Amino acid sequence: GELRWLPFRRSDQPRLDAAEGKVTSAESEDIVRVEGGRWKVNLQQRSLQDCYGSDPPKESCRVLRGRWFLISNGTLTPYDEQTDEAIESAYQKLLQRAEMESSEAKPAESYEMSEEVKRAVAEGRPRTILMKLKFKANKWKFTCADQAQTGNSLFSYGKSLLESSYGVQRGFGEIERQLGEVEEEMMSKEIGHVIVLVHGIGEKMWSEEGCGLAWSSGVFRQLVHAKQLRGHGFVKAGDGWEFPGETPPEVKKDEVLEASWWETVHTDEMDARLARISLPSMKQVRQIANFTVVDALYYMHPGHKEKILKAVAKSVESALARFYEHHPDYKGSVVLAGHSLGGVILFELLRTGSPKLSFVPQVLFTMGSPVGLFLHTADSIPNRSFSLPGGTRYFNIFHPLDPVAYRVEPLIAEELEKLDPEWIPCDSDQLNWGGYKTNHALHQMGKTMYTWARGEEKAKNDLLRLIGGVALNAGDRVDWSLQEDMSMWTTVGVAGELMQALPSHSCYMKSPDVAAFIQNHSTKIAVANSLVAKHGPEMFPDASETVSGKGKGSSGTPGTPSPKSAG
Repeated sequence: GELRWLPFRRSDQPRLDAAEGKVTSAESEDIVRVEGGRWKVNLQQRSLQDCYGSDPPKESCRVLRGRWFLISNGTLTPYDEQTDEAIESAYQKLLQRAEMESSEAKPAESYEMSEEVKRAVAEGRPRTILMKLKFKANKWKFTCADQAQTGNSLFSYGKSLLESSYGVQRGFGEIERQLGEVEEEMMSKEIGHVIVLVHGIGEKMWSEEGCGLAWSSGVFRQLVHAKQLRGHGFVKAGDGWEFPGETPPEVKKDEVLEASWWETVHTDEMDARLARISLPSMKQVRQIANFTVVDALYYMHPGHKEKILKAVAKSVESALARFYEHHPDYKGSVVLAGHSLGGVILFELLRTGSPKLSFVPQVLFTMGSPVGLFLHTADSIPNRSFSLPGGTRYFNIFHPLDPVAYRVEPLIAEELEKLDPEWIPCDSDQLNWGGYKTNHALHQMGKTMYTWARGEEKAKNDLLRLIGGVALNAGDRVDWSLQEDMSMWTTVGVAGELMQALPSHSCYMKSPDVAAFIQNHSTKIAVANSLVAKHGPEMFPDASETVSGKGKGSSGTPGTPSPKSAG
């Protein structure tokens, strides 16, 4: 198909230009790291290659250095570099001619001169890039067009007139800042935490639509970095960030990796077979079902389930191995975060240890995941002393209107049904009251007064003490709910609930509150781990409980990779 060309980040352009000027021999440095170090440009080969960041790796692609661009439907497409050089040479020649004409005498009104560059195309007639300088109103006016070459016959001339003519411009113009670029440029190259994201159902469809894990991980990375900058005292200033003090602190960058498993169940053969048995009616609805519901059905089949578990383990390990290849000295923590069915798979992977990972993740976050439902249907009901092997902490994040999400706490102890999930603090820029959105703050104020008047605070405290004895998250809350916005759709019955279903289930990786929550808790637990590892649990008993809980019998330090995972 037709190539779609995109400019590199504005901040990467000077690095590429500087390196291009030094490439004079095979021994010259011709590799430039871009996109925060996750990609590299080979200037000799003119290729862009995925260093790390996703598994499977993204495909390599061509790189061009362009000065001249064809304009089509508002899109700028660079010419190949040979044609670019020819256009530039003709342009400079035209400028020299104009300079000579102007130096001898004032050109006549509407005096015109031109230069042509001919180029071949893969399909259709050869084309000519025609540039003109016209003297009008005491100044030269430049125009440039890319048009089909005319033939000698009347027929070929008429045919060329029917073919499109395109504008041509010199220079791309101002390059807009790309998603996450500003935040990442403010941070150091040293890595804080590594967060591995695993997608849920329907990833093949979402990725084909351009809103899959590759896109959502970029949004999530930007939100995590924004939280880090705010946490170190930086403030938003227009499109950028600034530090109000004298010397801005160095902020270690949390890195976000992608691990994908949908290729395991969506092979060409399996998709073709599924298409043959699908009814021809309601094609769009059936396509959604074939790419989403079927993923869950595959996972529930014992044979496919084992394949998927192995695929996720392999993808997570591969993503980390490629990261360690470029960061061999990294000693920080590894955090896992799974959306929807991806969270269920990660929980099962850690719970059963089959297949076994080569590292102990510091924390597992599941987002909009039916972990509780799968445990319920499998009759695998955890007791209060149950914890994930190695002391991995667990947080179950969900939106209250997400139809796919389920609670976990009442499964461990049925009394906990009476205890509302803990609210995830509001961390976005919108008005909030001490971490509560306005509607929830008002509700909470009324609720606090109500429970005090009814004497129900003691019952709540008893439930919180019960949570303190639940080992799954070391005595901390397991169920954490986002605060939904005020919406008319929540008040209009079934139709309103259906309108909220998909947005509620797909909101997590683009939620500033979720990103801030994951970054904040990952940091807190990492600090606690560090204190216990350095000084021992006796010196910091509270931190010790934060790390591994009481009575869990865990071994190892969560989040510390083994030598194998370091590649």
